[in-house]
Amino acid sequence: MSNSSRVILLALFSSLVGPLTANAAGHTYQGICEASAAALVDASHVAVASDDFSAIMIYQRGKPKPVTQFAVDDVTDIEGGARIGDTIFWLTSHSLNSSGEDKKKRKELFATTVSADGTLSNSGEVYRNLRADLAAALGRSEDRSKALINIEGLAATPDGHLLIGLRGPETIPNDRAIVLELANPMQLVKLGTGDVGSAQMTRVVTMDLSDGPGTSGRGVRDIARVGSRYLILAGSEPDGGNPPPKLFWWDGNAEGRVTLGPDADFSGMTPEAIVVWSDHEGEILSDSGGMMINGVECADKDPPKGAFFPAINLKF
Repeated sequence: MSNSSRVILLALFSSLVGPLTANAAGHTYQGICEASAAALVDASHVAVASDDFSAIMIYQRGKPKPVTQFAVDDVTDIEGGARIGDTIFWLTSHSLNSSGEDKKKRKELFATTVSADGTLSNSGEVYRNLRADLAAALGRSEDRSKALINIEGLAATPDGHLLIGLRGPETIPNDRAIVLELANPMQLVKLGTGDVGSAQMTRVVTMDLSDGPGTSGRGVRDIARVGSRYLILAGSEPDGGNPPPKLFWWDGNAEGRVTLGPDADFSGMTPEAIVVWSDHEGEILSDSGGMMINGVECADKDPPKGAFFPAINLKF
């Protein structure tokens, strides 16, 4: 998610070392620069959403140019993607915009269906009351929470639930990150049977994503299932802040106990999305809005020619 702090940091980085590129171990994908959510289409293609672009891009693994795209109308700040069967759920941040405005298009849980040919199509209906449901699960009012809740992570469980990871800020009591489990996503978007009602939040799990006693905690930037456990991409609440991004493993335990995840070099990146290709390989994608491309600050509302985002490969 772009903000003024990230723009300043990226500008400083570019002034010191030249134009931003992926780190030495990485590569790039083209067309957008603010990659913020991802979900597999098939074994070699991934759908990538942006903070502010009007389409979801589909890329072949490791190939820079998109093979196709799927238009999304009147929705911004998509921050999470997770696949259940042939359905990909997409979730926006549900936060206020940079001007403090509460926009309807930033409060959506919606679904797309993956066809046999690897294309996406609209599916079900948009659910817009999730922020109130999250606030209630946290024992708060939506009015108080609207300036505080900021969703960034989304993962599917083996039993068809969704795990929702919060970035922060005041949603991290005692510097612990929060993950909530949503039990009825299909019903919420009118794809499942039974009474919809409201979101069924079956548990709230808090996690210590710090570097140890006396250090600052991190929020969730993304979460993804890898085999029987979950990989958590954790980061500071402000972009580019401290502590720096870090990966953790969580086995789903109710106490939120985590272990240190794979090592990764995030230099030149604002990592925000996990791609899991298999139980042993994946990628981390960067939301690099604000970087300078040919003298133009990249923003996906109107991406400049040559827009790209960095990515790195990951071994599990």
